[in-house]
Amino acid sequence: MSFQDLHLHVSYESDSNKNRLLDEFYIPVLENSKKYFRIAGFFSSTSLSVAAEGIEGLIKNDGKMYLLISPELSEEDYSIISKSQNIEENCSIFSDFIMDTKDDHLKALAWLLDSGRLEIKIVVGKKSRNSLFHQKVGIFFDNDGNMLSFSGSINETAQAWINNIEEFKVFRSWNAGQVDYLQSDLQKFSAYWGNERKDTALVFDLPSSIKEKIIHIKPRDVWDLNIMRRYKKDSAIKKSKLSLFPHQAQAVEAWVKNGYSLLMEMATGTGKTRTAIGCLLRKLEDHETLLTIVATPQNTLSRQWKDDFTKLAIQLDYAEIIDGSVSKWPKKLELLLLDLNEQRICTAIVFTTHATASDQKFVNIILNNKFQTKILFIADEVHATGSAKQRDALLQEYDYRIGLSATPERMFDENGTSLIRSYFGNKSFEFTISDALATINPLTGRPFLNHFLYCPIFVELTPSENKLYNKYSQQIAIMKAQDDYDPNDLQKLYDRRAAVSKNAEEKYEALNVLLEKLNPEKIVDTILFVSDKQIKKSFDILSDKHIKRAKITEQESASKIVNSGGDTERQEIISQFNHRQLQFLVGIKCLDEGIDIPNARIAILMSSSTNPREFVQRVGRVIRQAEGKQISEIYDFIATSDSADGLLKKESQRAQLIAVNADNYKEVKEAFSQRGVNLDANQ
Repeated sequence: MSFQDLHLHVSYESDSNKNRLLDEFYIPVLENSKKYFRIAGFFSSTSLSVAAEGIEGLIKNDGKMYLLISPELSEEDYSIISKSQNIEENCSIFSDFIMDTKDDHLKALAWLLDSGRLEIKIVVGKKSRNSLFHQKVGIFFDNDGNMLSFSGSINETAQAWINNIEEFKVFRSWNAGQVDYLQSDLQKFSAYWGNERKDTALVFDLPSSIKEKIIHIKPRDVWDLNIMRRYKKDSAIKKSKLSLFPHQAQAVEAWVKNGYSLLMEMATGTGKTRTAIGCLLRKLEDHETLLTIVATPQNTLSRQWKDDFTKLAIQLDYAEIIDGSVSKWPKKLELLLLDLNEQRICTAIVFTTHATASDQKFVNIILNNKFQTKILFIADEVHATGSAKQRDALLQEYDYRIGLSATPERMFDENGTSLIRSYFGNKSFEFTISDALATINPLTGRPFLNHFLYCPIFVELTPSENKLYNKYSQQIAIMKAQDDYDPNDLQKLYDRRAAVSKNAEEKYEALNVLLEKLNPEKIVDTILFVSDKQIKKSFDILSDKHIKRAKITEQESASKIVNSGGDTERQEIISQFNHRQLQFLVGIKCLDEGIDIPNARIAILMSSSTNPREFVQRVGRVIRQAEGKQISEIYDFIATSDSADGLLKKESQRAQLIAVNADNYKEVKEAFSQRGVNLDANQ
């Protein structure tokens, strides 16, 4: 890039709100320079660290720096120099160079000197010890022959560029009225560099003995240094050009505004993952040593996260899966934190599961090894972390927090829900199914979610099922009338009653009829949600109709399989489905949360969950947008009975959650109305 392409001002002064001198002038000019001439009253190698991004550009341009610096002299040092016209290696002026060899900025100085990319000369005032060489001028040259200079109060130190109150003027060679100023600055530098001002100052080369001592500590590769690696990663992040839709950008800003802690209640398919990564990129701008932990319900989803992260080409120092599927994962996590604490790396992301993140081994490693490392915790499908088993994952030691879920509420668990909301700052950003259907994606010209039809299929309970359903209803009523009932016992009764309608016998015949209607030979892109009890019989029905199908249950391994290119059994099944080698996926709960199957267009809810969150999650699997995807279809088996106590009304409450956003809501309302239920009354 040419200097003329930069947005430069005629002058700069310190701004209390930001590092204006550094970020708006010094770094962008330096990284586009071929040569840099600098006269500085004072010099510190720390300036290399704050300007590392600019130094990187200079190196890539095969550029070089020339520094004229003025030391502070003791009476003894000045006496020696005046008499001998020479600088001894034990002179105090080199105190800034001979320091802790662990400092990255000194190692960078050593590398620059050794590679011939930096020359330093010492300027000593001739009149007296106190006659300091106090001019501050910088002159830059780019590859296109442009030149610019600055002059003012600023020295070549980190303190000056970041903390001091400084100002300087800028002159450009492409501005005809400023050429004289530039030539004056250049002549001044050349005269001093050539030791042509002997009447006022003496100029000395850096003694070879001192230079050798400095070079001795140089790194094998300058990019091995933390100060250079950090900015190299920053450049990669900037080049990734992660673009966000307006609702995603709003979520990021809300997260920042809420102190980097927020619940993001965003409908399935609206880009929760990308939004969270946008938050991560925002935090990386602070140049902190940062570990990001992404916790998901299952390993398959963790691998999906890692794949998405890789596709975005975001380069961090470390990015790996660390969970129960990885051999010796505790040791890997411990060593990772050690590397971060020792600043051998600056940025890392690990993908894990809720189970691993709440494991006491994981928790203890974080607590015992965090130290100064900042940690961003991202909980995907965050509702799971409110359970008694997994809430240990919600460590107070995590500095920044993001909770992701379309529906974070925990059914029959107010304490768990309250815990989650409190942990993530009691604030949330919402982007609902209704919002997604009403908002146009500017890239596609279509809504963010696919329009859909909701098709209820009413099935009658058998007499024996009616009897059992009413039995549980009576037991629930009796227990609730007691003052000291056990909530767990009550929940068991609710679950038993729900199982009656969930596993209604008539649903099998209804499935047969529906499959014939949809045409077994042509139906594709379909997910059948069933209960544990239903899976064998429903799988047999699909088999009888020669429908190509596969199961996604707890039995299908989340571990890598042989000759799969690193995929798990679940990933292999999903890949076959996405490529239409399978017509149906038959799932219980493993497909409820997070797994990306954008091609899925039809959902058959044979076992409709009584949990609103699970119901919405299942619908979310098929209303994602995908190229060539037509209107989605949701077939929901609704249990009903004239004699079952309030059954249809309970079923309708679940149905209304999604039906209100369906294109055929008017027809759905009429179907329920004919059975005595007003869906609008449930809103």
